[in-house]
Amino acid sequence: MTTEPSNTSPSTFRWRLLPAVAIIAIGILFLANNLGYNLTWFDHGNWWAVIILLAAFAPLTRAYEVYRARGRVDAEAAYCLLCAGSIVLVACMFLLNLDWGVWWPLFVILGGLYTLVPCRRRYRDRCWYGGHDDDSTVKH
Repeated sequence: MTTEPSNTSPSTFRWRLLPAVAIIAIGILFLANNLGYNLTWFDHGNWWAVIILLAAFAPLTRAYEVYRARGRVDAEAAYCLLCAGSIVLVACMFLLNLDWGVWWPLFVILGGLYTLVPCRRRYRDRCWYGGHDDDSTVKH
């Protein structure tokens, strides 16, 4: 029996607790609106796209942490910045009512930028899924 290292330190838990509570609260508000409670501010435009925009804070925060720790924008920071840029792009498409048929090439451009970042898979695994630096230690 092998034991995997735990990535659930108290500070990591706190970083996950606030977004989790916010997401649960947003879900409860949407459910209340669907069940007929009069939440009139829900019917004003595309305000809900701000929720998508808020999701960009996690990769932006990680990019900043990596930059502060290493003193430069390396592959991991660049990957996190591109993730945040993708999220911001989707949110802006909804917030500004942009025509997806016109602006879809921006996603192709982002895909090209992703290919320029070396070792994306390794950084993604470590950044978001608690993976390991050494691919040989990961169970398949």
